[in-house]
Amino acid sequence: MEDLVVKKGNILLNSRKNTLDNEGVLEQNKKFWDNTADKWVGVTALPKLGCLIPSEEDLHLFSDVSGKKVLEIGCGSGHSLKYHGDHNASELWGLDMSTQQIENATSYLKDCGYEAHLFNSPMEENPGLPKGLF
Repeated sequence: MEDLVVKKGNILLNSRKNTLDNEGVLEQNKKFWDNTADKWVGVTALPKLGCLIPSEEDLHLFSDVSGKKVLEIGCGSGHSLKYHGDHNASELWGLDMSTQQIENATSYLKDCGYEAHLFNSPMEENPGLPKGLF
């Protein structure tokens, strides 16, 4: 029996397996971020953690990143990677499924004087991150 993928509202379901259609969800998510990335540049980036929430400078959720390699999954426009670079991380690595977000991050980090290793890929796949690096 073939899988039947149906759309319920904005959610894609595989009716036979009663699970989300991961490929469809990833494609839909990528399209959204590629189309709206420029509207979100730097909006929720470290040290801010979100609207009406104490900042990273208040909460200290991250330990000292001095001399450490940092990988941000869902790096968006690169602003939070810059924050870690400003706090002396030795290497900046980022992963985002949106092509536009990666383009924005590449440009922003370069303009800020940072060289980052950025990958355009969903987090469910390894785009070539070296094993054992982190």
